[in-house]
Amino acid sequence: MAAYPSSVGKRLEGGNMNAVEREGDTVLRNAGPWTPTVHALLTHLRAAGIDGVPQPLGIDTTANPPREQLTYIDGHVPLHPLPEWVWHDNVLSDGASWLRRMHNASATFPRDGQTWQQPVREPAEVICHNDFAPHNLGFDADHRLIGVIDWDMCSPGPRIRDLAYFATRAVPLMAEPPAGAPSGDQVRPRIQRIIDAYGSDASVDEVLKQAVAGLRELAAYSRKAADRLHKPELREHAALYDRDAAAIESGDIGSSERRSATDAQR
Repeated sequence: MAAYPSSVGKRLEGGNMNAVEREGDTVLRNAGPWTPTVHALLTHLRAAGIDGVPQPLGIDTTANPPREQLTYIDGHVPLHPLPEWVWHDNVLSDGASWLRRMHNASATFPRDGQTWQQPVREPAEVICHNDFAPHNLGFDADHRLIGVIDWDMCSPGPRIRDLAYFATRAVPLMAEPPAGAPSGDQVRPRIQRIIDAYGSDASVDEVLKQAVAGLRELAAYSRKAADRLHKPELREHAALYDRDAAAIESGDIGSSERRSATDAQR
C-alpha cells in the first residue's frame, strides 16, 4: 500500500517492528516462526470472502533472514502528518464494520498447532489483528477502506481488544492528539459509532477500560522491543502510550463525568 511506483527493493514507510520492502507487486518482510500461521490465516480469510487481505506468495528461505512474500495492495495508508480526512466518520464506520466481518470469518480458523508472535489472550473469541489502526489501513481516492496490512502481530483474543485499539488511534484517545483531531465532547460519540458499526454490545466505558489495558501492554512490549531490535525510538513510543493510558484513566479523555460537568456549565 501507499502511493509508490513499481520499483526494485523500495522500502515502504511505517513498519516500526519489521523491515518492509516492495519489489514490483510483491511486498517483502522479515519472516519468523509465526509466518506460516499468518499465511494460513490470510488464506482462510480470503477464502471466506474478506476483501483487502494480502495474498501470501511464500517464504524465501534463501534470504538471511528469511523473507515472507505477499501481494501488494494498492491504496493510500495515512501516515504522519495525518490528513484531515482520517477523522471523517466513515473511517470509523468502515473500519469497525470490516473488523466485524474479519473477526467472524476468523472464528472458524483452525488453531491447533499454530504459532503466534503475540500471546493468546482470553477469552480467545476470534483472531485479533492486534494493530488495527489507520496506519495499517489502505483507502481509495474517496477515502473508503479497501485493505488491511501488517498481519504479523495477529493472535487469538477477545473482540473488544481490536475495537479498543482502533478507538485509541482513530477516535483518537491520545493525551496530545494531532492538530485537527476530534477531542472533548466528540470522543464518546465517536467510540459509540465504532461500537454500533461493529455491532458490539460493549459499552463506551468498557472500550475505554480495554484501551487502557492495551496501551499499558503495548508500552511494555515497545520497551522490550527497543532493546531487542536496538531501536531506542521505541522507548519514546512507549512513553506516549503510557501518557495516553494515564489520560484515559484520569478522565481527561472520554470521561462521562467530565462530559456531564461540561454540559452542566452550558
